[in-house]
Amino acid sequence: MSRARLQPKGATSPKPAPEAACPCGSGKPCAACCWPFLEGAAWPETAAALMRSRYTAYALGRYDWLVESTHPDTREGVNAEELARQCRGVRWVRLDMEKCLEATDAEMPDVVEFHALYELDGAMRQLGERSIFRRDEGKLYYLDGEPLAPRAYRREGPKLGRNEPCPCGSGKKYKKCCGRGSGDAA
Repeated sequence: MSRARLQPKGATSPKPAPEAACPCGSGKPCAACCWPFLEGAAWPETAAALMRSRYTAYALGRYDWLVESTHPDTREGVNAEELARQCRGVRWVRLDMEKCLEATDAEMPDVVEFHALYELDGAMRQLGERSIFRRDEGKLYYLDGEPLAPRAYRREGPKLGRNEPCPCGSGKKYKKCCGRGSGDAA
């Protein structure tokens, strides 16, 4: 099955700048991290790498990779167009990988537990999953997942109060400057 047919009509698949940080949060440039998997130049060797590449595929709208990296036994009903429709309006913010269990026996699955933070309709939301991966003909695939309970929200920086000086340096209060019109400054 060619990737060109899997890409939804009208979908964009931007190629990140070679030095751009990978959306998966590895700290590596995307070109040296997940992009080769999304382009079909390589296949992930570990469940952690496959999980990171699948998150990056969601973040960059590369739904064809999500279909291709799903185990052939569970791929029926998974298609790029439907994934694109389901993700319309979603902005992926961060991937937090918590547990990565590599199987020691070929019959056992690999497991990755993660939480992904995303924004939808202006609200931050969270998706947690215990993902199961299994090999088929030497390649590791996403097989299935079980939902995990949400974790407590972790703010990236300190909370900015409405009466604090605006971080833009204007000298105005946040509520009268960049916070104007946001729910934070009401």
